[in-house]
Amino acid sequence: MNNIIDFLLKQRVFVLIMTILIGAAGLYSWHSLPIDAFPDVTNVQVMILTKVPGFTSIDVEQRVTFPIEQRMSGLTDVIQVRSVSKSEISQVVIIFKDGTDIYFARQQVFERLSEAKEDLPEGCVPEMTPISTGLGEIYQYTLESDELSLTELRSLQDWVVAPQLRPIQGVAEINSFGGFVKQYAVNVDPVALEKYELELRTVIEALENNNANGGGAFVVKDWQQTFIRSLGLLESIEDIENIVVKSEGGVPVLVKNIATVEYGKQQRQGGVTRDDRGEVVAGMVIMLKDANSKTVVDNVKERVKVIQNTLPKNVKLDTFYDRTSLIQACIATVVDAIGEGALCVILVLFLFLAEFRTALTVLLSIPLTFLVSFIIMDFTSMSSNLMSLGGLAFSVGMVVDATIVVTENARRHLANSDKKNRLLAIKESVLEVIRPVTFSVFIVSLILIPLFTLQGMEGKMFIPLAQTMLISMAASLLMAIFIAPSLCHILLPVGKESEFFFTKYFNNLYESTLKLLLKFPRTVVGLSCLLLVWAAVLATGLGTDFMPDLDENAIAINSVRLPNASLAGSVKTADEIGRILRTIPEIKTVVGKTGRAEISEDPMGPEQTDFVIMLKTKEELPNLRSKAVVIEEVRKLLAQVPGLRHSFSQPIALRVNELISGIKSSVAIKIFGDDLDKLAEIAQEATSIMATVEGAYDVKAAQLAGMQQFDIEVDKKVAASYGLNVSEVNELIETAVGGKDVSTVIEGQRRFSLFVRFAEDTRKTMAQIMELRVKTAMGQYIPLRTFANVKEIEVPIEIKRENGIRSLIVEGNVTNRDLGGFVADLQAALKPLEEKLPTGYRIALGGQFENQQRAMKQLAIVVPIVLLLILVLLVMALGKLRDALLVISILPFALVGGVVALWGWNMTFSVSAAIAFIVLLGIAVQDGVLLVSFMRQLIDEGEELSTAVNKGCALRFRAILMTTLTTFIGHVPMLLSTSAGADIQQPLALVVNGGLVSSTLLTLYFLPALFTITEKYFSNPKEN
Repeated sequence: MNNIIDFLLKQRVFVLIMTILIGAAGLYSWHSLPIDAFPDVTNVQVMILTKVPGFTSIDVEQRVTFPIEQRMSGLTDVIQVRSVSKSEISQVVIIFKDGTDIYFARQQVFERLSEAKEDLPEGCVPEMTPISTGLGEIYQYTLESDELSLTELRSLQDWVVAPQLRPIQGVAEINSFGGFVKQYAVNVDPVALEKYELELRTVIEALENNNANGGGAFVVKDWQQTFIRSLGLLESIEDIENIVVKSEGGVPVLVKNIATVEYGKQQRQGGVTRDDRGEVVAGMVIMLKDANSKTVVDNVKERVKVIQNTLPKNVKLDTFYDRTSLIQACIATVVDAIGEGALCVILVLFLFLAEFRTALTVLLSIPLTFLVSFIIMDFTSMSSNLMSLGGLAFSVGMVVDATIVVTENARRHLANSDKKNRLLAIKESVLEVIRPVTFSVFIVSLILIPLFTLQGMEGKMFIPLAQTMLISMAASLLMAIFIAPSLCHILLPVGKESEFFFTKYFNNLYESTLKLLLKFPRTVVGLSCLLLVWAAVLATGLGTDFMPDLDENAIAINSVRLPNASLAGSVKTADEIGRILRTIPEIKTVVGKTGRAEISEDPMGPEQTDFVIMLKTKEELPNLRSKAVVIEEVRKLLAQVPGLRHSFSQPIALRVNELISGIKSSVAIKIFGDDLDKLAEIAQEATSIMATVEGAYDVKAAQLAGMQQFDIEVDKKVAASYGLNVSEVNELIETAVGGKDVSTVIEGQRRFSLFVRFAEDTRKTMAQIMELRVKTAMGQYIPLRTFANVKEIEVPIEIKRENGIRSLIVEGNVTNRDLGGFVADLQAALKPLEEKLPTGYRIALGGQFENQQRAMKQLAIVVPIVLLLILVLLVMALGKLRDALLVISILPFALVGGVVALWGWNMTFSVSAAIAFIVLLGIAVQDGVLLVSFMRQLIDEGEELSTAVNKGCALRFRAILMTTLTTFIGHVPMLLSTSAGADIQQPLALVVNGGLVSSTLLTLYFLPALFTITEKYFSNPKEN
């Protein structure tokens, strides 16, 4: 190290040139970093969707979901398989271990799906959803027009807008929602079929066989060849009408003789409303996993400008959700925190150093450290988001600590030197502190290791913060060792140090109080221990939570009607709710998504509506009320609409929670068992119990029963007497009543289905359906009622499964209390219910608290191991075990201030707070190492114990106070911020700042007292 410092001091020009180049590279890296609002916390999962027209939930579970689940069991690195079976759709979600390559996971699923298809009903085509995550829906818009119909708008969305957005780099898929998909409808008249002695399958075959072109190879003439084809594709309604179904005595029976052909609408499962505009067509841009959301959104917005020019003039593409606003708000929060924190640090530096050139030497370390950090972040493909940049904001006062110690010590040496010995004085000063500074930074870095062991959602959130903190601390050490010495030689003055009167006053005050307290060292230690006991008592009264919610400046509401609600009725209700909510001045727009979209990642039924409510900003409404007040007013207005149950969240939070755990609320009671009726019975009791726990609201059980269904039972004996099989009845119901896509009509680049079923006025009621006639083997036509009966039954609206077992979920949110306390009370309240559960049934709690418990359990194992490693490093740095133990003894006392701060601010103990406590341990060790090493150095130089303690504390007082204040004041902007993302940062800043107060006081008074006691003990020969 001696030779390195000597080389750097002699090659100052080289160091300056390299510094400038590093700065330029850092600026380039900053501009090339991918940007997002916050880390993607979604687990690695593959979702399989299977559309099964006409199947009820029971049929979907038995014939589609179960076979797929069985095939997916045993895949490599799978930790959970869960599913939802609803009428006409199956959703199976396979969750893999974190770190599994998504393409490897999808390849495994694809191979098993090809095997599963053999077990599925004919026509079932399971498909994997796009490679996306819970943060995938980055841009949403609506198409609106006063002149065009919803069918025409949907066609524009599917065939004009979506094809232009889909090729954008980073876009996985464009999801369409709402409106009506155009189709060519052939409505067959059953009376005409009888008249011409036809069967429906004959009509279908005629339509299928008469919609194709024929290839005739080519003919050769001289040196040329010309291809031949016959044109037979259907192009219009007239073409369909003129298809010959059969010919009798040379007289053709055409489609138009037995059916009416018209432009129809596909049966849909979802609709979208917006504000007071009624029903609209919506589109959602789904981003590819790991893509740069800022870049993708910017490219989408540029393309949207072009697309708008390609749409008819009476059609408007209106954006209602743009991730850019959240990204900009979150990035602005941390950038402002970094900038404001840096300014506060600069102020502290000038106040304490009182010399412009000395302060400037330290000040330059801030931008240089961050520029080096940007280079490393870019090299390691990290993104800049709320948490990664939050790590830099969190360390803004810490990255100057090493340079402060080096610069302050160099200035002290120069005060007692002359210009001739300038180089030697700086070299000696750097070598004097380089060992404790290096070990201090290593220890702070080592204390971050527990954060890298976090798993799941908490790991994805906080590991980026730990990474950038580690990077910035390493960069600050490089700055202190390789750049600061040269800057000190160039910038620092020689001669007596300048200081403001108040710094001298504080220094004198500290020296006098220290001398007084060191007369009673045991009293100081005893009082400190009492303070620790008091903090421990306070800590037991703190509530626990997972982490504060990130304010998205939006509200998401999941509203549920009765199970048998129709889509038309739900859409009308959603439209009315949108009109009501728009009366609240803070609400910018309200979009209601009822049912499910084309890509059904959330397979809701027509009884469910997700409302996305975008709020105005302070710039748009200066007298903006708080979000909590707005939510309360929303609740009051929703209470005016009867028959609905609501659950409140935020758009991204709702989507992420749904994908990660299948739960949309904070806490859920998952009930497992086989019998659906028994599950419903237990769920009803669990709902009552949960609703009585203090703090519970929006409590609801998943709707299971209430869906009405008509079952047509065929009397097989009677049917057989007519020569009929069940398959013929099934064909009649599936095709004549349900309808069937038989072919595709091509209009240029657009494609629309050709759909066949009986005319609507023949199948409106069950009575009419039972009058539909089937052709017997003898050529007679007999009605269904002759050999079949109909009965109305109640069926489950949906069936959920987890790892092969049926489940039913009771969920709710928590308000006005901590999550941990709520869960503890809920567990106690559920014990009587658990004790009387039948064999084969069990209850498990799920939700955010699982993440909190997993994180705390992991930290409880790792932190003690890391503290042991720190002790080893301290022994290496200080040379004596007792000195290392002295520094370690400060750590429990450092937590005192953090606990008091949480208690004073009425905050809960969350994962954010736990991480702040861990960082606080590293900061406390840093100051302790600096003080103990210097006192030991003075004793080794022959100073008396009392002199060494007083002198060491006096000479290191300014450095310790400066490092503490720069860290403290650097966190103040984070603590006071109210913008997007501040909720997550505030517990971090609060705990560290509170802990800094206690750890600094204890380092300055408790540590010298304890050092004095231990040195007296070990200096006694008899005791030795």
